Parts: sequence; C-alpha cells; structure tokens
Amino acid sequence: MKKWKIIARHFWIAGTTITESYNIDNDKIRRFTATIRGWRNWLIFEGDITKVNAQKIADKVCEIRDRIDSGDKTVFNEDIRIA
Repeated sequence: MKKWKIIARHFWIAGTTITESYNIDNDKIRRFTATIRGWRNWLIFEGDITKVNAQKIADKVCEIRDRIDSGDKTVFNEDIRIA
C-alpha cells in the first residue's frame, strides 16, 4: 500500500516541477520533491507542513537549479533538504 499520495504538481519556477505529497497516515506530514533541469527526485522537504512555507521551498529549488546551471557538481553529493 502506498504511504504517500500526490496532491499537486507546482510549476512555480522555470525549469522545475515541484511535487507535493501527503502522508496517508497523517495528512499534516508533507513531502516536497522536485525535478530540476531533468534531474528527478530531489527531496526538498519532508515533515510537518507548519514548519515550512511555499517561499522556502521555492528558494531552495532556485538555489539548486542555479548551482546546476553554474556547473557546480557538488550539489549532487549533498543533503540539500530544508531542515
């Protein structure tokens, strides 16, 4: 049985898709993953929805996208999640 259900795909930022999912056991737990420049499954945030807002998600995705665009390959080896 699936633990997560997709509730939205956001196209807030050029070159990215942000997928918002919720935990079916606790709908206050959200997961945001992103596809950035074709690179899939970047885990941006997972946890209590009251701990994060859309601007923080967008800022983190922009940061990753900009690092990829600048050729910074270290971004692929880091834990980039919002704490």
